Amino acid sequence: MEAIHIENVFDDPHVIRALVERHGPYRALASYLPVSAIRGDREATAAHGGTLPWFRATWAAGGRPLVDGAELILENPRFREAASRLFDGAEVTPSTIAINVNAPMPASGVHVDLPAFRGAARDRYPMQLLQAMGSSGLFEPWRIIEAGAVVWFYDGPGGEYEYWPDGLSGAKRSARAPLTNRAVVADNDRMYHRIGWIGEPAPQLPCISPGAQIDHVSRGGWVISDGDRKVRQYGDEQIRISILWKGRVTPTDAVRHDERIDPLTPGRIVEIFSSDLVSRGVKMLPIASPLSDPTWLDLVHSTYYIPAELPGDPDRRS
Repeated sequence: MEAIHIENVFDDPHVIRALVERHGPYRALASYLPVSAIRGDREATAAHGGTLPWFRATWAAGGRPLVDGAELILENPRFREAASRLFDGAEVTPSTIAINVNAPMPASGVHVDLPAFRGAARDRYPMQLLQAMGSSGLFEPWRIIEAGAVVWFYDGPGGEYEYWPDGLSGAKRSARAPLTNRAVVADNDRMYHRIGWIGEPAPQLPCISPGAQIDHVSRGGWVISDGDRKVRQYGDEQIRISILWKGRVTPTDAVRHDERIDPLTPGRIVEIFSSDLVSRGVKMLPIASPLSDPTWLDLVHSTYYIPAELPGDPDRRS
């Protein structure tokens, strides 16, 4: 499926950027997901504990704004119109907004976005679990089809948005600078994509833990802190901001087979995973609350999630 490009996404992009600057701090993405889920250049990240300077916050979930001003993004008609065209005129309902703030860093891992399922979405379930559910193939009857739009605020070196609309064996496409107030709309839950290097191909990374945060400061620029330690400050022009908008797609046919299936429950998710794990010969200990137990979540994630590899580069999962 080909992507759709939008120029001049917001009538006043300065208002949107000001919202991003006001609503910090943003937590390191590594605090949400294990290193295996987001790693880029393995040598670079390994030297710094595997934590890239990639920060995130959720501004809308389940179609509800979570911060003041998020409705300006959630209800943007250009996103909905492009998403509807992408899916042959289907109805699209805005659902999610995620904000990404990236300091200079190597290219991120090739990945697909976190999926959503009937009864199991980002507002209630751990990101680690949803990632495993999406890659396992066990939950496709419950998958919610989503359109994703990514809009940027960055015109510095690098920072490309690289994507593979025909799969990793097909040609790579790129959106390049100037990126500010431009967007690409695609099925990001199933189309592989990544952030290209930011600032320079091999930037010096700050030494941070998954507990690090980044925040905008009143005199301009962004500061990364880790606990009580101020790690590094960057100018506004060095920081790549991207906004991910998601819309749930209602197919044009009135009734879909999967709409006649009962929504997923925690018990059903555990049952499906447990049955498949047993068939694989994986031993499991009884766990009282598997959906919040880190040992169980790590087991599921390590079993089912395999980071993407680019053809011709088998030794590097980029």
